[in-house]
Amino acid sequence: MSLVVEPVLRAVAGTVSTLHRVCFPEDSWDLGSIGQIMRIPGFFGRMGWIQDHPVGFALALALGEEAEILSLGVLPSYRRSGAATALVTSICLEAQRRGIERVVLEVAVDNTAARALYAACGFTEVGRRRNYYHRAGCFIDALILRVPLVMPSLAN
Repeated sequence: MSLVVEPVLRAVAGTVSTLHRVCFPEDSWDLGSIGQIMRIPGFFGRMGWIQDHPVGFALALALGEEAEILSLGVLPSYRRSGAATALVTSICLEAQRRGIERVVLEVAVDNTAARALYAACGFTEVGRRRNYYHRAGCFIDALILRVPLVMPSLAN
């Protein structure tokens, strides 16, 4: 089965919300929140499909010289299949197409799988937000990660 990555359109906000709920049951974004994010100027996203089934998403904002990945999720049964890497790569390519110089994101310090994914995609730690995430009565720090986007050289 082959993964197809396509732009996220407003028409699939409900599908993104459903995926978000499955991927992040303790802190899911509802349809209203997803719709609100999609209306922010600079929003772009990607959705991963296998056949007719959505398996993952990445939501991002273009913020001048920087883009931020707001959320990335892959259904549990499709994790470790390359879907997340394809989504991150697609976001970075779109950001580069828009002339953006770098992509940033936040990840929980204890999310070793996501940290390994981002490291493999070239992200490095540039900061930390203390007590950023709240889970089961405790607070977890977030790491701020960044990857520079290689811009084509104008001098040849």
